[in-house]
Amino acid sequence: MQLYRRIGTTKYSKIHQMIDKLFDDWHYENAELLNTDVRTTEYEPVDIEAAASIAKEQLNIKAPEKDGYIIPLFAENEPVPTNEYVIYKPDVGHIGWWDSGFGISGSERFTDPERVNDKEIGHRLRFWLPENQSQAQLGVDESQLPNAQIYPSDKLTSDEQDEFFRELKQFVRSERDAERESNWETYKDLDIQDAIRRNRMSGPFIPISQTSGVNGDLAYNYQIVVDEDDNSNIDLRDDEGLFSGNLCIIDTESEDDPFPIEVELLSVDDPQITFQPAWATIENQNAVEKLLVDNDTELWLHDLLNPVPFERRRKAISQVERNDRKRELLTGKRPVDFTVNKYALPESEIELNEYQQMALIWADSANDVVCIHGPPGTGKTRTLTAYVRHAVSRGQSVLVTAHSNQAVDNLLVGDSTPGSPEEDTLHAMVQKQDDLSIARVGNNSRNKVVKENYLNNSVSASNVVAATTSGAAQFDPDTFDVAVVDEATQASRPATAIALNSARKMVLAGDHKQLPPFCADESMQEEDMHISLFEYLLDRYDNEISVLLQKQYRMNEEIAAFPNKAFYQENLETAEQNQGWSIDDLKPLIGVNIDGDEKRQDAGNSYYNFEEAEAVAKQVKLLAQSGVDTEDIGVISAYSGQIDHIGGQVNQLDIEDPYAVSIDTVDSFQGSEREAIIVSFVRSNRDGYSGFLEFPKEGPRRLNVALTRARKRIVLIGDWDTLGTVAPHRSTEESCADLYAELADHLRDQERMLS
Repeated sequence: MQLYRRIGTTKYSKIHQMIDKLFDDWHYENAELLNTDVRTTEYEPVDIEAAASIAKEQLNIKAPEKDGYIIPLFAENEPVPTNEYVIYKPDVGHIGWWDSGFGISGSERFTDPERVNDKEIGHRLRFWLPENQSQAQLGVDESQLPNAQIYPSDKLTSDEQDEFFRELKQFVRSERDAERESNWETYKDLDIQDAIRRNRMSGPFIPISQTSGVNGDLAYNYQIVVDEDDNSNIDLRDDEGLFSGNLCIIDTESEDDPFPIEVELLSVDDPQITFQPAWATIENQNAVEKLLVDNDTELWLHDLLNPVPFERRRKAISQVERNDRKRELLTGKRPVDFTVNKYALPESEIELNEYQQMALIWADSANDVVCIHGPPGTGKTRTLTAYVRHAVSRGQSVLVTAHSNQAVDNLLVGDSTPGSPEEDTLHAMVQKQDDLSIARVGNNSRNKVVKENYLNNSVSASNVVAATTSGAAQFDPDTFDVAVVDEATQASRPATAIALNSARKMVLAGDHKQLPPFCADESMQEEDMHISLFEYLLDRYDNEISVLLQKQYRMNEEIAAFPNKAFYQENLETAEQNQGWSIDDLKPLIGVNIDGDEKRQDAGNSYYNFEEAEAVAKQVKLLAQSGVDTEDIGVISAYSGQIDHIGGQVNQLDIEDPYAVSIDTVDSFQGSEREAIIVSFVRSNRDGYSGFLEFPKEGPRRLNVALTRARKRIVLIGDWDTLGTVAPHRSTEESCADLYAELADHLRDQERMLS
């Protein structure tokens, strides 16, 4: 007997097409006759003959007349195919199964269907009946489900594919070189004595011997000096962050020698290191050689570059390039596939709103990749938690990853503390369920809960493995069934390529309307190469591979209104619970227009504005007087040069613990939130120069981050004429000044602008 599939032009209903598709891979050779005792559990009666007849016709099942027809069975409680079947003989009106309750060891039996219509046989056949197929559907809008195939907007030629991967690798090299140069410049601005006091240097190291290094060049063995009163063992790797292969700057406290110079650490073996100078970059080699073997020399080391993350990215890109399926995905040579079983949609163990539930469906249905677009406060991490738990329940292995250790740990434990798991986190689920196990890879986690529960767990014995994207480089290609990447829009394409290489499927979550990945090479900040894999895939496959979380739980409705209009096409809803959040009788949204006096810092390209700093301090005091704890107040400065000036003003206030007020740049505030936020835009001049605030791509994203950090009150302080004016050296297309002008108009229309 064999189940044959019909390939033809017969038109089925949508329901029949879906059920039909469920059995595409069903084979009789891999199935077995239902084994059940019909004397046990009773169910609601089912018309077995009708169900079997429908299955026979719908699947066009053919079989020798004497043997009957093979009728596949569904799972007990959901319309999902199993590897079991019954035998249907319509000529004699019999249904057959293996009756485990008949005789000593059971026997194959046939009987009138009405005699077992309330037994497991009928219960497992019921989804063949149209009325039960309809009942099995969850209340979802089919138009919101993903298409089965999503085709790219364009396809790269073979030559363009090769160039695509060459450019990715070149981007890794440029980022590596830019980071090295940036660290050199940072060190040059330091005073070595101050750097030593701030523990920015490792040492001192004294000479032991010289040796032969790479290509026979001179290398040197040095040993760290340990205080005689300190009996602890020094760990140069964990305590000092020194690893073989690292590039460092070595220097002395003397000003009359040829240092600083660049070296490569050839080995790190406590308490000794072996390094080789970058001889090609050193002008006075004889003087350096002489000092390096002088017994009186004491060297200090400063980080220059850890090449390992860059090498990991380059290797991952090469491995993805060699994988036909993944290479074709990135270069648009094939569609992105989704398989949706709308009659057995995934269910979450934690409560999800309708948009989060839809995102769970998309993630479960994706065969290759899916992008979950999570604007601020929409429950992105909660949705990922629900998906990870669901994937594990289906027997899948999951890699949980992000670009930073903090983001990885947040997805695992949230705000859990030792002895008090945060509800609806993976950590809380582990406490309740035996089938969920987690291992955290890497030694850089600072989270106590993670360290105590997951840091040393076995990777092979865990169904969820958590690591940074860089840490995931230790895994072979396709080690995991799925990689879940949180904060995916803050990770570069090369970094995310490591996760792509490690798993057969990827779920990316982030918000491409906020700040893009950090770019060490400033020359590439406005280039297409400087975008996340999340955003790149949206560009190549349009938004059809993305599902939007639409309900935000973070902000007062008035605070959310402008970002919703400017960045999210007014698709966001505000949850009822936070619509009217406020602080006393203070307005949730306020603009302050100040014609200040911007000044450039003596060193660097940053600016400060003393008048705005004073205005910020007044707003901080008002919030403190209104009962807001200072630790719940955040101040965002558009320029780093303004931070110290704001801090100087705030710290003089007669309020409780003024030093607890967070004062930092936009970049540092991304991903965080406060009860109240005050923003200082700093720039104020007659010509309309706003610097990077005006950049056409980065400017709007930076503004979006600033506007979406506050829960109950936000105060926007700036010279709105300057911010809303296109700089003389820019065209309208090269500026986002119109966005600031729209924001100013919005504030005035709402009667929220103060002078």
